[in-house]
Amino acid sequence: MLQRLFVGIELPDSVRRTLADIRMDYPTARWHPPGALHVTLSFIGSVDQATAQQMAAALEGLPDPGVQLAINGVGYFGSEERPKVLWAGVDASMALLQLQQVVEQRLLPLGLVADTRPYRPHVTLARVRQGGAVLQGFLQQYAALRLPEFAVSQVCLYVSRGGSGPVQY
Repeated sequence: MLQRLFVGIELPDSVRRTLADIRMDYPTARWHPPGALHVTLSFIGSVDQATAQQMAAALEGLPDPGVQLAINGVGYFGSEERPKVLWAGVDASMALLQLQQVVEQRLLPLGLVADTRPYRPHVTLARVRQGGAVLQGFLQQYAALRLPEFAVSQVCLYVSRGGSGPVQY
């Protein structure tokens, strides 16, 4: 059986609560549950159980990342007319970029296909289908969103479970 995996950073409860509080200002979006909010370091895709176990072992013993993260503003992926994903930005510090590279280097020998796009750290907040005034109002309201820095305590290997309801990790 295949598992859909990614490597990410779990957010502290205080950050999750703050990000969940902004949900009411964009009621038509399909918001991720607060417990599912994270920063993705590397999307792996679907792998078999044996490969998943090898990847978990490869990630064990990562050095203490010593990374501080800060949530900074909001944005979206897609076009203004047809946005797809609403996100909160994460400052791309050198330490975070190095951590992301170390994770990918450990997984490449196990079959990870490296993403050719530049790494853009973010927290996926919601799926959206319409742009327009509601999107623009939300972006303006939270353009100056800044949350206190927090230390990355661990890197996690997540299993993504899709289906008809909200995504689960």
